[in-house]
Amino acid sequence: MAASIVPKTVTAAEVAFMAGLTDREINRLVDENVLSAPLVQRDDGRRFAPLTACFADFYFSMSESLTRSARIGIIDTLTQRLLVRPDLDAFLTLSDSVLRGNFDWSVHLDVLTVALTRYVEVASQRAGRVSEAAQHVTEDPQILGGMPCFAGTRVPVASVLAAKQQGMALDELHAAWPFLTAELLDHAEVYMKAHPRPGRPRRLDEDASRMKLVSRKVVRHPREHA
Repeated sequence: MAASIVPKTVTAAEVAFMAGLTDREINRLVDENVLSAPLVQRDDGRRFAPLTACFADFYFSMSESLTRSARIGIIDTLTQRLLVRPDLDAFLTLSDSVLRGNFDWSVHLDVLTVALTRYVEVASQRAGRVSEAAQHVTEDPQILGGMPCFAGTRVPVASVLAAKQQGMALDELHAAWPFLTAELLDHAEVYMKAHPRPGRPRRLDEDASRMKLVSRKVVRHPREHA
């Protein structure tokens, strides 16, 4: 399978998923001047380089171990170190080559050395999941008003995930929607977390709890009765 191509910039919700945080926390980093260009762009609303995810994860997870100024200093040091590289774009998009490249992700402080390698590895993996999920879920204004559907179908992702949340097993889901696989379900869950619907932010399980499973009856394709 070809490697997933991560977009040059992503939304706060997407980078939040990559970092294991909330979009509110990601926006807080901008409001509190923790992040600057090229990690964040403001030309057309707030857009973020996927690399932001590893810095955001580091910033919040180390809040009890390092001072705010130390964490910001580390992020700034690494950012400045990246800015002089000719392959800067590859790093900003968390390209696969980043993990294989020769780059020092550590910063030496007075009494210790802080390395962000693990944060980069985790963010890169999750960025790949977001990118791959987007290949299996589409939003077309001409199909159900733009509701997220499984690619090549008119099946709403939310309906399938609601059925799963209500207790339908994979074999039951597959009987109702024969194209479904465990991998597709994972892509769907990732997509919905990284692309929440407009309005008050809600967790996926909260959305599903509002949708009732009316029936567990499986409607089979007419050809199966032939």
